[in-house]
Amino acid sequence: MSFFDKTTLSDRFSREAMPFVEHPSRYIGAELNSVHKGPGVDVRLALAFPDLYDLGLGNLGLMILYSILNELPWCWAERAYAPALDMEKILRERGLPLFTHESKTALKELDGIGFTLQSELTYTNILNMLDLAGISVHSKDRGEDEPLIFAGGPCVFNPEPLADFIDFFVIGDGEEAVVEIAEAFRGLKGRCRAEKLEAFSKIEGVYAPALYPFEVLEGGRLVPVLDAAPICRRVTPDLDAVNYPTKLIVPFFPQVHDRAGLEVMRGCTHGCRFCQAGMTGRPVRERGLDTIDSLMRRTAKDTGYEETSLVSLSTCDYSRAGALVSQAAETAAGMDMSVSLPSLRLDTFAVDLADKISGIRRSGLTFAPEAASPRLRAVINKWIPDEALFETAEEVFRKGWNHLKLYFMIGLPTETDDDVEAIVELCAKTLERARRVNRGANIHTGISTFIPKPFTPFQWAEQIGFDESRRRQELLYQGFSKCRGIRYGRHNPRLTFIEGLITRSDRRVGALIEQAWRNGARFDAWDEWRDFSAWEQAIDDTGFDAGDALRVRGLEERMPWDHLDTFVSKNWLRADWNRALELAHEPDCRMGQCKACGVNQHVPDLCSEMVTRSLQAEVERRMQPEPDEGREEIPANKFPERNEPEPVQRIRFRIGRKGETRFLSNREFMTAWARALRRAGFPLSYSQGFHAHPKISFSTAPPVGEESEGDYMDIVLRAPVKLPQALERLRDVLPMGLEVYEAEEVELRSPSLMSLVQGYSYFIRTDTDAAEIKSRVDAALSSGCLEVERRTKKSKKKRGPMKFTKVNVRPMIKYISVSEDAGETLLEVELGIFELKSIKVRELLSLLGLDISCARVFKRATHLADEKNKGRPC
Repeated sequence: MSFFDKTTLSDRFSREAMPFVEHPSRYIGAELNSVHKGPGVDVRLALAFPDLYDLGLGNLGLMILYSILNELPWCWAERAYAPALDMEKILRERGLPLFTHESKTALKELDGIGFTLQSELTYTNILNMLDLAGISVHSKDRGEDEPLIFAGGPCVFNPEPLADFIDFFVIGDGEEAVVEIAEAFRGLKGRCRAEKLEAFSKIEGVYAPALYPFEVLEGGRLVPVLDAAPICRRVTPDLDAVNYPTKLIVPFFPQVHDRAGLEVMRGCTHGCRFCQAGMTGRPVRERGLDTIDSLMRRTAKDTGYEETSLVSLSTCDYSRAGALVSQAAETAAGMDMSVSLPSLRLDTFAVDLADKISGIRRSGLTFAPEAASPRLRAVINKWIPDEALFETAEEVFRKGWNHLKLYFMIGLPTETDDDVEAIVELCAKTLERARRVNRGANIHTGISTFIPKPFTPFQWAEQIGFDESRRRQELLYQGFSKCRGIRYGRHNPRLTFIEGLITRSDRRVGALIEQAWRNGARFDAWDEWRDFSAWEQAIDDTGFDAGDALRVRGLEERMPWDHLDTFVSKNWLRADWNRALELAHEPDCRMGQCKACGVNQHVPDLCSEMVTRSLQAEVERRMQPEPDEGREEIPANKFPERNEPEPVQRIRFRIGRKGETRFLSNREFMTAWARALRRAGFPLSYSQGFHAHPKISFSTAPPVGEESEGDYMDIVLRAPVKLPQALERLRDVLPMGLEVYEAEEVELRSPSLMSLVQGYSYFIRTDTDAAEIKSRVDAALSSGCLEVERRTKKSKKKRGPMKFTKVNVRPMIKYISVSEDAGETLLEVELGIFELKSIKVRELLSLLGLDISCARVFKRATHLADEKNKGRPC
């Protein structure tokens, strides 16, 4: 069968969609460590992230569940992401359904689809993905042949806004629950939807909205029936005992956080009264140091990532944080990796920890005081003296960082204009102290609007409206405009307005979400794509009471989420709300007496273990000697030199790419090979300087859409390797679609690969009539001048009108033959270099009246000059 005659969804997608989108590598399912099984498995599921691939692939929760499910031999879990707007347009125009990443199977054909709820701002994307998949948006309308839709994640602690669209929710940790769910799917094959839903609702932590009793109160509020059994959240008790993926999927497309994430602990007991994650994740559970070290080493080997991030709500609060960071830094140094801490406590201890792992790049550190006045910090239970911030800032710049970023919130309970203006004053004083250490010190701010979240002591508080948020932001703008050296950054108040409407509402808000989606709302968290007017119109269309959603709640008021039990009791939350109003501090329970929040009644062993571990670590810290007063400091903008050994070997590989990997950009292609070389354990030689990078070079920059078996890659090594073993090691770690054919050792100081290129050979297949193509080829070859228009290099670098120049490419075309093969037209093409210039295949196809999307291009060979006999092709 001809390539152009294939009609599977995968083939149609490759022909009709991939060539026409801006970033096709978002949709390649052949990434390293992605799982591919046959269609004969018992259960097929999709784990769906309702945002772009760029954000979704880095989600650790999804990766953990993906790994656990795919360890079950009878289950295949694939992935799905929200398509970007250009892809959505093509899918709708071409009648193509939304698909799984790995096999390009229509989502509607699976047994179940599980959505990760990371943000309320993705809810319109969920509806859009269901619609694109051809699945009924409302759960009540789904037929027996449609998959069950379930969801979990941080936003599940108020599931009601999505109750009309999701069949069941998983409350809490998912490592154990997801296996029980998969087993239920397997055992319920052939049963009707009602039976399946009834069976799922019996799994601990699963909530099926259609089966839970609700009542309507005065004013139309929907609340759970009080005497019904609550849904208790699932808790993973031992992080060391559960599967944690080291074979993370390695993307081709650059991620927002392009690194390996390693969760070192879960939960937090600091008791910040605005923090939902801290309240719903109790108690604190940690991975052991040995486990973390083993996972870090295996992850580096299995992925080739250049950086590992030690992930938790507050990594500095790990009981043996100093030992953790020292161990991670030592392991990373031996593997040419870097380590990052995404969350830092506001003290000099955190700066010391960051100092251990910063390497040679010291761009900036981030801390979150949240409030600027001592009174308001008492309200939110974040007891940080101003002097602690000043000392931390001095330490940051004393150790050589370039800037400090500070996060604050506006709209916190009891906040006044004085509290808002105190943010400017505190930042100015911090900058003044920092510049005593470093005159070039700068401070960046990130100001967001507070959203009262369910299951926090602030769940009863009012959220300020859109106009009030803008007014307080203007106060800050006026203040910061007088402060040189402070960059004022703020979150768009439209984001928090939309999020606030959803997160505090009952299931009536589902009609608003649906109407906003039908009005065109998509990607509400993205400034470039958000359509706020779609939400404003939806509020008018549905008559939704935005003021009621944002209002203050009575302490005895029944909440839409009262049927869920997160283990922290409502009475304790109510008492802590009163403590906030009294400016009373609630200490961390890890270092003292139990605060009777309610968690201890459910998981007493975990609470006891948490306290014992923390107290033992505190005793160990006190027994350690104090650090030397005269420790070495790194002056600002001074970085340690990299001790790079002299290179000893250079190897040239002939490489290629096939299948979906032909849609990689040049940058993605190079990154994929660099990570493969790291996985293979090659002792790569690195450059010196601020941005050290491995010495890897390529013969050409392959264009998107081109397959090849004739490209070359040179690597320079700091220690010698044997060629047969090197070839085999590299083959073993390549992602699907990338190929390595042969290897040879070349002179260490030989000319660059690109300078040796003499020309290229191609096969090009098209379904255009052979006779017609031949006449075009004959006309082109008989011409003495074939001009193409190219943008000049100068206009690429400068702003303003683009400038173009015409280039005669006829001397670069050596040979073209046309024939018929298997019902297709086959072009054999030889291209050369003329006056240091070459013709691009896209330009050649255009000259022949063909579009690149209507042709399959395959590079047979790159012709290199013989280095010993320059000018003679080898």
